Amino acid sequence: MIPMLHDVKAGFFLVVVLAMLVFICAIAGLGAVLRPARWSDRKASR
Repeated sequence: MIPMLHDVKAGFFLVVVLAMLVFICAIAGLGAVLRPARWSDRKASR
C-alpha cells in the first residue's frame, strides 16, 4: 500500500473517533445540565 494513503486513512479514523467522543460528551453534558431532576429521581427510585 501507499504510505500516504495509509496515513490519510489513519488520520480520518482518528478524527471520526474523536468527533464521536466529543459528541457523546456533549450529549451527556447537556443531559446532565438540562435534566438534573430526572437523574435525582432515578437515584431515589434505586
